[in-house]
Amino acid sequence: MFRKTALRLVLLYTAVFAGVLLSFSAVVYAFTHHRVRADEVATMNAAAANLRACRDEQILPGDHDDDSLRPGGHPGGPGPGDRLLAEADETRAEHLVYVLAAGARVVSQTPAGSLTTAEAEKAVADASGDSPRALTLGGVPYLAMKVTLPRAVRVAGGSADTAVILYNRAVDAAFLRELLAVLTVSAASFALLSAGVGFVLASRALRPIRKSFEDERRFVANASHELRTPLSVMRLQIDRMFRHPAETIFDMSEVVASLARETDRLQRLVNDLLTLAKADEGRVAFSMRAVDLAALAREAVDRFAPVAEERGIELRAMATAARAVADPDRLLELLSILLDNALAFTPRGGLVEVAAHPAEGGAVLAVRDTGQGIPREHLPRVFDRFYQVDPSRSTRGAGLGLSIAKWIAEAHGGTIRVMSPGSFGVGTEVEVVLPNRPPKARPLGRFARLRRLCYKKNSS
Repeated sequence: MFRKTALRLVLLYTAVFAGVLLSFSAVVYAFTHHRVRADEVATMNAAAANLRACRDEQILPGDHDDDSLRPGGHPGGPGPGDRLLAEADETRAEHLVYVLAAGARVVSQTPAGSLTTAEAEKAVADASGDSPRALTLGGVPYLAMKVTLPRAVRVAGGSADTAVILYNRAVDAAFLRELLAVLTVSAASFALLSAGVGFVLASRALRPIRKSFEDERRFVANASHELRTPLSVMRLQIDRMFRHPAETIFDMSEVVASLARETDRLQRLVNDLLTLAKADEGRVAFSMRAVDLAALAREAVDRFAPVAEERGIELRAMATAARAVADPDRLLELLSILLDNALAFTPRGGLVEVAAHPAEGGAVLAVRDTGQGIPREHLPRVFDRFYQVDPSRSTRGAGLGLSIAKWIAEAHGGTIRVMSPGSFGVGTEVEVVLPNRPPKARPLGRFARLRRLCYKKNSS
């Protein structure tokens, strides 16, 4: 499911990014094409203006009535050949070709040999006045514009009254093609790169959501399992009572006691689930005040003293004066969870100790035992909901106690950790560090954030 979601996000992101790139490329190409065409037209208009404004001899060589003109040119100055060379250099630099014509007949072209006779005649026939017109001659793109000369011009091939200005667009067209290719390849490359990067980022962004979904799915599965077990036992005991309707309650005392035990277990499980649900929603209120942790530790020991005595376990408090800002009822609940676990997994003749002492910036509560301990590979997961070291679930409880203990510690701005073996060299030690100042506002739990994100209206 999440892989498909990531792919959909990547496709959407890539499509948007590719659209932006293509739009940008189109704008760049259109702007460049416009500027190139504007420069071409400006060059042709300037050449046309020069032809209209200049004298005959400044247009093209050969139009002179002076018989003293020598083949080499004017005495003491540049001759027609020199002007022709200068004009040819200029037209080559500007990609311009001039074709002189008398009506539809081609008289000459400059630079000479730029076009074949057929191409020159086609240029004269297809060219129009006032504005450049695109045409192709010999596979080469040109812009053509016809200009009427101020007066007839005599050249070697005869007299000409019009000039066709041709702008060779081969270089500009090649430049625009290369620009289009570069923009297209760049847009495609960046789109593919963005798709790859987007998939990695989308997968990374969905990772905590995937983990939250998996945790919630596992939470529901484990809760269903834990609820089904006492309900199944209760159902069996009720069926047993129905099969013996003549027996009295005294006769069925064992069945009734089993029902009472399973009811208590079910009630504890439901209460734990409600506590965790409220914790995830951030709807649990705390009554914070200065608390004497030593007195709290002794009170917890007094509560569990009968249980420890019945099981043959030594229970003691090793507490010195230590204060913290906390909710005493919640801390007593935390100690009850830890003591319940310690007494459950400590054999007869063992020791359970509750310690409290000041620490830098706060105080420490610890519960130590000489029980069976926790294998090292299980320590990172002991605070997971419904997690039990015994995978057969033959142990007592539903595996929610330490999750609630961790929530209480963190809600006070403190930390909790489990060490096995503990300070006694055996067993387990759970240490809770609490600050001596009120905690900051606690953010919503991960399931609450997930529900708000994915189920805005129907969080159930």
